[in-house]
Amino acid sequence: MQTPPFVLTIGGSDSSGCAGVQMDNRAIEAFGGHPLNVLSAITVQTPASVISVDLLTAEQLVCQLNGVLDHFPVAAIKSGMLGSARLVGALASVLEKHSQIPYVLDPVCKTSSGKAILDPEGIRLMRERLIQRAQLITPNLGEMKILTERSNTTLEAAAQQLAEAHDCAVLLKGGHGGGGTCVDRLFQANVEPVAFSAKRIESRHTRGTGCALSALIATRLAHGDAMEAAVSAAKRALFLSIEKRQSLNWPGSGPAFGV
Repeated sequence: MQTPPFVLTIGGSDSSGCAGVQMDNRAIEAFGGHPLNVLSAITVQTPASVISVDLLTAEQLVCQLNGVLDHFPVAAIKSGMLGSARLVGALASVLEKHSQIPYVLDPVCKTSSGKAILDPEGIRLMRERLIQRAQLITPNLGEMKILTERSNTTLEAAAQQLAEAHDCAVLLKGGHGGGGTCVDRLFQANVEPVAFSAKRIESRHTRGTGCALSALIATRLAHGDAMEAAVSAAKRALFLSIEKRQSLNWPGSGPAFGV
């Protein structure tokens, strides 16, 4: 029996189980990884809203990170919600000591309803310290606008420039763009962009899809996949999981990993 790779996910705990580290864990296990968790926040969420967010301290985050990274052979790292500049800075300081581990940055800046959950200083530090550490960044269209602050170019051109400036990959997610087809585009330095297209599924069960996608990709990287192959496999698995839950008569929830 093959030993599953350890995949570390850093983010908020979601009481509804549909996003955050709970969703990450299901996605990691779906691709044969063993999830390790570091919490940045305790959140109370429902299908309709985020009721409360209690951030952990930078000291608590660092303690968790050191405990995990010092005792497990972590094969990949993924971060989602961080919530404050102090937590972004604390994470960056630890990750700089573990540069050999592939790192996927899901730059969560707002909730799906549009509420800001990362302060401006946190966004600045993410630009300056986390992006340069990441092998892959997975912004949606709104997050890409926030990260690049570019008004004189397209988001696609900005994503290509970001990839080349930091020698990383950028997966620009197009799900918020509307239309009958969702197109995500993968940008890498000195490589032609690759488009991943899928039909849009009309479903209430799409919470946590950004969390799941970045966790799936991180797990495939932990297995040794090349970037494009990891993204392709993750996109396919996510589409099938949303399709699987489409007909369930549940309150709005996330993809069907583990069901």
